[in-house]
Amino acid sequence: MRSMSNGACSRSVARLLFVAGALGATACSGATGDATTPTNGATSPNANLSSGTLGEKYFPLKDGHIYQYETLRLGDGPPDKGMLPVRVKRTSATTGELKKGGTPQTFQLSELGVQTQTKSGAPAFVLKMPIDPSTTWLGPLGGKTRYDAQNQSVDSRAGHFDGCVRTIEERGGDAPLRVATVFCPDVGIVTLEVQSGAAVERAELVYYGPQIEIGPDGLKRVE
Repeated sequence: MRSMSNGACSRSVARLLFVAGALGATACSGATGDATTPTNGATSPNANLSSGTLGEKYFPLKDGHIYQYETLRLGDGPPDKGMLPVRVKRTSATTGELKKGGTPQTFQLSELGVQTQTKSGAPAFVLKMPIDPSTTWLGPLGGKTRYDAQNQSVDSRAGHFDGCVRTIEERGGDAPLRVATVFCPDVGIVTLEVQSGAAVERAELVYYGPQIEIGPDGLKRVE
């Protein structure tokens, strides 16, 4: 994975990628060090926990895994690039956390979907069941959310993925925005685009999976 020059992604992307303010404004960094955090190679006792729900298939929370997103902001001035790393912690069969500094964001996995909260603490969903165009819900950024597409194929720097779903969250008022998010089976969020006024912000998955151990023999994936 190539290293990038320092660039800050917006609060909107950091918030939505995991989700509703858990990461705050410092989520983006030009460094990719989180992907190569040294570990002792021990397997987490929570590594194989699963709720067995459909929501988890599209938003897996595998303990110890990390996600790396390349971010891009287009608006006034030159394009602003950055890197957003996120770490997963599984706390039970039906709960998990995503974190990059600050307070972790908690998610509840059930037959209803993947539930979290908005920044104000209102109950919200990342994904709500059933996966159907008629299903609507309150999204993590406080907007009305719906399924926009199913069985999509998408390519990112992390690979090619099939069977993906796309959601659209739209919010009006004084701070209107539109967010398109693609979730792929057994991976999670692969791409995300936020439109707010003339500004467009994008995030694309470049790596997901176990941490990488740095040892005398070089890099090694740690399951």
